[in-house]
Amino acid sequence: MGTALGGPMTLWYLARGSGLVLLAVLTVNLVLGIAIQGGWHPGSWPRFAVQAMHRNLALLAVVLLIIHVATIELDPFVPVGWWAALVPFVSPYRPFWLGLGTLSLDLLAAVVVTSLLRSHLGPSWWRVTHWLTYLSWPVAVLHSLGTGSDTRLTWVFGFEVGCVGLVAATVIFRVARATRPRAAVRGLLMAAVASTPMAVLAWSAAGPLQSGWARRAGTPTAVLASAAPPATGARGQASVPAPFTARFLGSATASPRGQEETISISGRVQGGDGGRLAVSLVATQLPDGTVAVDRGTVTYRPAAGSPVYTGSVLSVGPGSLILRLTARGGTAVPAELTINGPVPASSVSGLLYLGSAPAGRAGEDGGQDS
Repeated sequence: MGTALGGPMTLWYLARGSGLVLLAVLTVNLVLGIAIQGGWHPGSWPRFAVQAMHRNLALLAVVLLIIHVATIELDPFVPVGWWAALVPFVSPYRPFWLGLGTLSLDLLAAVVVTSLLRSHLGPSWWRVTHWLTYLSWPVAVLHSLGTGSDTRLTWVFGFEVGCVGLVAATVIFRVARATRPRAAVRGLLMAAVASTPMAVLAWSAAGPLQSGWARRAGTPTAVLASAAPPATGARGQASVPAPFTARFLGSATASPRGQEETISISGRVQGGDGGRLAVSLVATQLPDGTVAVDRGTVTYRPAAGSPVYTGSVLSVGPGSLILRLTARGGTAVPAELTINGPVPASSVSGLLYLGSAPAGRAGEDGGQDS
């Protein structure tokens, strides 16, 4: 029997999810376009069907792009500004890397507009403008690697590098089938393209995957401040920690014991002070089949060198647990844990707000600098 915990993080997840799906759609569409130009199409498909798929993927990319931009602008995490969605490199948040995303948007917008006006343009002008699609993709990839707060997640980084590898393989296929230029030149081009994924890996290892990237990328000082490590007192004991917001990834299990049910939520804290968080809730089964949480305890173990916090669950709301944590000899610290989706579940996610209000979400960038 589960307890419903619906989360308030719709914009947060939709912004990042739409960005990753958009990159996937752009990658598939670019691969399809390169293959079509090389004369490839599935044997059982007529040529017009392949071209229609290419066109429909482009339209889907536009829809995802609108969702991605709108959710980022509406999300209160950082003040990106609507103007920055149109003009590159003017946002106060990671101006260069966010500006690359705006530049990619502008290039795609130019392609869409000229496609709608294709009957009024000469074939050569439309073809030149259409080549902007090929330029917008690498710009979008760099934007995703440099700006995305999820880049240091293994599966996200693997997905991004996989997109680069897929396009590189398609370009090699296209060059290999070409009759011009000469074979020696084609060989050099293929070798250069084949080295691209390795170059991305090397650059990422020295940049986005390194601690401190958030600061170097241009994250505002006010955002970084909330992810600072806790201050220490005169005797080396931790005082009240600096507020932060961090991602929580874990699991939730339920153990029925007669009329009671113990719900255990545990997992990793990604950002802020890092570490692990464990919550134990004791709930009572009601006559209508639902459960009411009677009490709960919580233990937060930050990264090495920080004290262990223990405390209690003060209240349980829809998708939210209000906590109170205390280190040995320290001051009580308010906290809140949001959970997205039903509980129990083999995989749950949410946010941990320690000493800060959920509206700020200032410590998200701690995941980049932890």
